[in-house]
Amino acid sequence: MSHIRNFCIIAHIDHGKSTLADRFLEITKTVEPRRMKNQYLDQLELERERGVTIKMAPVRMVYKAQTDMDKTRTDADNKMEAQIDTDKTLLYENLTYKIRGAVFSVRKQLGLGHKEIIYQKALRIEFKKIGLNFEQEKNIDVFYDKQKVGVYRPDFIIENKILIELKTLSFIGPQEEKQIWNYLRGTNYELALLVNFGPRKADIYRIINQSRENSPQLSASSPQLSASSPQLSASSPQLSAYILNLIDTPGHSDFSYEVSRALAAVEGAIILVDATQGIQAQTLANFRMARAAGLKIIGAVNKIDLFRTPINANIDADKRGLKTVVGELADLIGCQPSEIYKVSAKTGEGVEELLKAVIEKIPPPAPSQQESALGRALIFDSFYDNHRGIIVSVRVFDGEIKKEDEIYLKATKVFSKIKELGHFSPQLKADEVLKTGAIGYVVAGIKDPEEIKIGDTLFAFKNQEKNLIFSQPGLAGYSQPRPVVFASFYPENSDDYDLLKKAFQKLKLNDSALTFELEQNELLGRGLRIGFLGRFHFEITAERLQKEYFVKIISSFPSVAYRVKTLNGWRIISKAEDLPQNFLEIQEPMVDLEIIAPSIYLNNIFPLERAYRLTDIKIISQKEQIIIRAKMPLRELISDFNDKLKSVTEGFGSFNYILTDCLKADIVRVDFLISKKLIPGLSRFFIKVEAAKEAGKITKLLKKLLPRQQYSQSIQAVINNKVVSREDIPALKKDVAGYLYGGDRSRKMKLWQKQKRGKEKLKEKAAAKIPAEVFKELLRR
Repeated sequence: MSHIRNFCIIAHIDHGKSTLADRFLEITKTVEPRRMKNQYLDQLELERERGVTIKMAPVRMVYKAQTDMDKTRTDADNKMEAQIDTDKTLLYENLTYKIRGAVFSVRKQLGLGHKEIIYQKALRIEFKKIGLNFEQEKNIDVFYDKQKVGVYRPDFIIENKILIELKTLSFIGPQEEKQIWNYLRGTNYELALLVNFGPRKADIYRIINQSRENSPQLSASSPQLSASSPQLSASSPQLSAYILNLIDTPGHSDFSYEVSRALAAVEGAIILVDATQGIQAQTLANFRMARAAGLKIIGAVNKIDLFRTPINANIDADKRGLKTVVGELADLIGCQPSEIYKVSAKTGEGVEELLKAVIEKIPPPAPSQQESALGRALIFDSFYDNHRGIIVSVRVFDGEIKKEDEIYLKATKVFSKIKELGHFSPQLKADEVLKTGAIGYVVAGIKDPEEIKIGDTLFAFKNQEKNLIFSQPGLAGYSQPRPVVFASFYPENSDDYDLLKKAFQKLKLNDSALTFELEQNELLGRGLRIGFLGRFHFEITAERLQKEYFVKIISSFPSVAYRVKTLNGWRIISKAEDLPQNFLEIQEPMVDLEIIAPSIYLNNIFPLERAYRLTDIKIISQKEQIIIRAKMPLRELISDFNDKLKSVTEGFGSFNYILTDCLKADIVRVDFLISKKLIPGLSRFFIKVEAAKEAGKITKLLKKLLPRQQYSQSIQAVINNKVVSREDIPALKKDVAGYLYGGDRSRKMKLWQKQKRGKEKLKEKAAAKIPAEVFKELLRR
């Protein structure tokens, strides 16, 4: 496990995450050059069409590199050798085993999170209990060229053979290891144990001063050991091979749930910032999630190549300034500007140094903390394969999972047997086992989507261990995302309802943020009422259903959920047609909004206050940027707020939001009729003072968008049974009497009357439907 690094890339949309992942794949030779293409990890057709990541994408890379830690230990004057001999024996093996047992006992009884002195006193008691001779904080002379140059005081000296140094750090990095090795090299001792009681785990690092006689050695960096595990590992001579499990994540705020699941499966994150745009709203949101998850965060500024091209050598290219952006990111993370990596994902400049930083700074996975041999993994994603059924993406936290193992899904209480497992390369590549710290996939022949829950704990066991699984705790999992936008999907052909339902269940496996319930409409038939995380999420889902599952749908207009008070109490209503005529009060959902933009655009943003009903506005100045915090109705947010903000800030403004409470609002329901027939799904909620004006805009837009028919069409907007706006679409005309020449006019009149009667019959039979494309246009207001 010491040579495994699990990490993800997080950033605002269009800041270069997928391009950086491409460079990582090239450097590690994970993908053959002939197969390489831009945005390689974006496998969905829609991701390539829109140039935006929608789904998280895991991939395993193997990177052979000589890190700074390896270079120090493989110099000619470096006498430090690996702790593992080819005959599998250890230096002071029995003594080390006793010390490890003492550390494990202290960790088990005291737990984690105490100060260093507490663990020192507890170990002293434990060493006495097991009969180890030790000296505490003894002065040891340090020599250079046979001359005394100083004094070193380790926490313990055991049996006058092994030095022990105690730490209580978040993780042990190369600097701490090198420091202990340097002390050890100046003494006559051969072995030091660096014991770290970190916030989440207790680790032991073996550091060797000199090689043992008559025993071949392997040169390596110090691997990490669990206090509870006797397993040790070594790296290759001089060049260390690291397994790097990368998860590329989306940047759009509607897919933040994808990001949160990725963060739970890794130990570190690269936070990437566009050098020309600086820190954006989603940068902050993703950073806060990564910090809350306790990850090691590495800062990187991308697109530095834009500051060197002559065409961009003007103020537009350097609108923020590279130095300014680096300083802002360093302040955000809490590090020095020199610790921020400057890269160009496009050209590859600085990318390999960033990859090495992942190895140096991100800690390896924590060893197993449970005493049983059960394998325990977190399901962080899933998708459907027509031949193999449901494939779940897992992160193994304890034990190991082997092919042919039995599995138990704790939340859904499902038993099954593993048919295949492996890792992402990024294509599925089968393995025989997934060990602690691994990220991979599991196929167990499960076909029913209801049996898989994202965030569930997967237990792997042998038959004789079945009784153990019920006493084992599950992993933390994820909080259920809260949908904010609702819309109804109906199949264009009512006979395709079952096809729509099955397609959506498969899609939900791949997008667990979706919620749905069955719905019945008297004109459109059976359908699904679906909850989304935002307007963009709605658009993407509709397109995926049609392009990936070949289901043609009719969509209602998306709406937020309102709290409505009636004589029978409070109700939650997300469809305008469900709003009763005589309600007592209606409340609309609100959000806490955070806008980030360069300060020069402040005056441009102010007009948005009235147009989108912003309240409780607070402005915070941060050097060249401003942060605007305000309250805002959710219904305004899902309209065209994002487009308008981008417009007034020339693309440099961004926002993030958190759903909060509901407040009383003056909302009315507006219905739309075509040829006096109510259009299902087109009814809208509007603010009362704006309702007539907005209804007029929609009727005009409908007149423009709807195709002309053989009959005339009237478009009406109605509020409380009163028509507030009307538009008419004339019928298509054909000169049915054009071929007649001369003669009595009555012959032409008969033909015209016949044509008129035919149009009236067509009008009566016509269905009141609007194509899905029209609804998408209406989304743009």
